[in-house]
Amino acid sequence: MRVLITGAAGMLGSSVYPAFVAAGHEVIASDLEPRTVNGMPMERLDVRRFADVNAAVNGSRPDLILHLAAETDLEVCEADPDHAFLTNTIGTQNVALAAQALGLPMVYISTAGVFDGEKESGPYTEFDEARPINFYGKSKFEGELIALQLVEKHYVIRAGWMVGGIERDHKFVAKVIAQLQAGATTIRAVTDKWGTPTYTEDFASNLLALVETPFYGRYHMACLGEGTRYDVAVAIVEFFGADGVAVLPVTSEAFADDYPAPRPRSEMMRNYMLDLRGMNRMRPWRDALGEYLAVAGFRV
Repeated sequence: MRVLITGAAGMLGSSVYPAFVAAGHEVIASDLEPRTVNGMPMERLDVRRFADVNAAVNGSRPDLILHLAAETDLEVCEADPDHAFLTNTIGTQNVALAAQALGLPMVYISTAGVFDGEKESGPYTEFDEARPINFYGKSKFEGELIALQLVEKHYVIRAGWMVGGIERDHKFVAKVIAQLQAGATTIRAVTDKWGTPTYTEDFASNLLALVETPFYGRYHMACLGEGTRYDVAVAIVEFFGADGVAVLPVTSEAFADDYPAPRPRSEMMRNYMLDLRGMNRMRPWRDALGEYLAVAGFRV
């Protein structure tokens, strides 16, 4: 297929872009600024500008649009809701309108952050009601609704806590590794928020398989199992054999000043639709995390 990707330079895009190229697809990659990542070129595309999106889609005439571009920083979204909705909602509407006009299938990447975290037992499935509690989740959920309404051939896919991207990894795993590299002997990690880590390489592989099918709809795509940030930090320390490093369990209040945006108590997800289709290729998160740490070549 000829595939147009928005947000190709991001954490997820840095895995999806090369995966689609390796699978033999012709990829037109774009991001907010023209750049080259890992030797792979990208064009400039600001999804917030409809004229630019329309020109890019009509100029490239793709068979599929992968819409990855988003503002994913919760604190940025909470401090500036207009920016969140312009990027995550209006940007998605622009891409969806362009896809609709040409009858193209579209992938929209959403988030476990659309849930309020108050489910009493078990992980969230695609059939649970979304109730976002922050502007990031709200802006992404509105993007979901737009994709569902405007694009007949849609894949709306919710990802969990992202792990991967190597050079583009600025999230929790990278922060723990940075502390280890700096010689930290104690690492504080939260125990009162639960989620499902999602390895970008596994996500890209499962996405490739899904878009080859006509099974349009809403999907969860996260690694198997669940855990807290504390569990992830312990797994990282154990991987590196950092016996002299203690991982200290704390509550979210310990980081309230740095991360004031409200976060759901639980973002655990089950890939229920993929399970029902027999298409769930995601591995247990501990296995995927171990592979990431190994192939990334981190030194601590």
